[in-house]
Amino acid sequence: MANIQNFSLINTYVSKTQKDFSLKSKSSAFSHFALDLLLNLQPDEIHESITDTNFLKERNFPSGHDRGIDAVYIQSNSGETTIIHFFNFKYTENFEKTQNHFPSTEIDKIVNFLTDLFAKDPKLIDDVNISLGNKIEEIWEIFESENPVFVVHILSNHYHTFEINEKKRFERSINQHSNFGIKYYTLTDLVQIVSKSSHKEINCKLRAIGKNFFEKSDGDIRALIVNLDARDVIRIVSSSEDLREDGGIENYELLKTTEIEEQAFEDNVRIYLKQRSKINKNIKQTALSNENHQFFYFNNGLTFTCDSFTYNKSIHSPIIEIKNLQVVNGSQTIHALYEAFLEDSEKVGNIDLLCRIYQTQSEKLSNKIAEYTNSQNPVNSRDIRSIDYVQIIIEKECIQRDYYYERKKGMYSDKPRSKRLDAEKVGQILMSLVNGLPSEAKNDKKSIFAEKYDEIFNESLNAELVITGYKIFDFIEEEKEKEINTKKFLSYCSYWILFLIGEIAKYKNVTITIQNLSILETFYPIAVKIIEKLRKVEIDYFSKQTSKYSDITFFKYNRPKKHFEELTEEDKKKLMG
Repeated sequence: MANIQNFSLINTYVSKTQKDFSLKSKSSAFSHFALDLLLNLQPDEIHESITDTNFLKERNFPSGHDRGIDAVYIQSNSGETTIIHFFNFKYTENFEKTQNHFPSTEIDKIVNFLTDLFAKDPKLIDDVNISLGNKIEEIWEIFESENPVFVVHILSNHYHTFEINEKKRFERSINQHSNFGIKYYTLTDLVQIVSKSSHKEINCKLRAIGKNFFEKSDGDIRALIVNLDARDVIRIVSSSEDLREDGGIENYELLKTTEIEEQAFEDNVRIYLKQRSKINKNIKQTALSNENHQFFYFNNGLTFTCDSFTYNKSIHSPIIEIKNLQVVNGSQTIHALYEAFLEDSEKVGNIDLLCRIYQTQSEKLSNKIAEYTNSQNPVNSRDIRSIDYVQIIIEKECIQRDYYYERKKGMYSDKPRSKRLDAEKVGQILMSLVNGLPSEAKNDKKSIFAEKYDEIFNESLNAELVITGYKIFDFIEEEKEKEINTKKFLSYCSYWILFLIGEIAKYKNVTITIQNLSILETFYPIAVKIIEKLRKVEIDYFSKQTSKYSDITFFKYNRPKKHFEELTEEDKKKLMG
């Protein structure tokens, strides 16, 4: 059923996106908003991904067809299978039209495009706009070395996807190709995804088992070690506030009518992947096995933090009241137990768990508890690094300079876009500008918060460098827009230009500070000139080979850096001045 509130909510997000990025139409803003929401992309990655002709016209790019493909994102990480995402977006500003089905005319466009893509039809490049053409060439290069996975996303702010028979026709056509999946997103789906991002304070009551509890206090922290019924653990993270507050519950079957409240895991440093992890499968299997009464001995237990907890120490099986609960270790266990409960609630009734509840007002201490108690699976991600001391210090220092460093994505979404500094983007910028790793910055983002973390976010880092680097990168993106029609290779060069600006700054003894920003910006044309030189060296090399030169391959790997390092001092002097 149509709901004006749902329509208005998404429209509000789209309007904010349109304003933040100075986009001319809400349709373009919707594409931008959706790519951010679904794939968690940086703004420059979004602009590079959108192939919709109308969006490109708004940016004064050359015209051409988009063949029903409004965006392409190539998800490639070192050592992992490449995933290629195709998007088709539809947005209406008219609430009454949200009841319309997704237009079936898009089916033939998408299907015909994919047929030409897989046939490697050379005419396809000439038939599409420059952005889609770049993506096609990149996909064809991927075909040479691996068999990627494809996902087609059909997305709109309507309440319906294709009409049922048209949907079947679409899926039959798509399923003729291997390694393909289809995802549909309606207005209802978008509202659910957006709603999960809003903060909610989780208060609850639970009952200890017997007198098996132990309390310890030490300065600014108070701890309670307690034995809990697994069903109670599921209940206190239920999406139902009434169930969370029912410490004396008798009918646990009510838990089957609710879902898990994911806000209870906001401070947890890992995410739960449904049954894809061997550990998650084992947890569920153990819970449903005939040995489930020994679950307590097999499991590491749970860790909660909270603002406060209260209980009556003198009675048997006391009710513990908890304010602002966060599960900082145990997300996998709880989700797996919930799935087991839905399958066989009686079996889960035999399980009890060890739980550590920490009361502290110290955010730093709470973060350390979250970090140190997460050791069951290897964790190397932005989530766990967000509570690192260096990240917190950078955030606080940036605030003093009227900037908002987002340790966690979107944590300052209410602040002006121009003042927000995303931690992942900062990592990419520093990798290129300071650490000299432009290829890795572009193509191996996961290393930012993993093996490269200590190199990038060391204790000598300060807000001055972070803000300056961000401003230089934004300047590069603006300048690229002016030249990209005549210098197509610039599509792949942002981090290489940033790297070279850093090298030119070293050569000229210019420190990377806000005070020197105007000087650093003058290095942009010099950096482009150097790139043209390095590119020519590579093209000359390939002119003597049987294989063909490709901008995509050249800038994806470290060949430009190799050629730069091989420049003589005389060459560098001529190029850098």
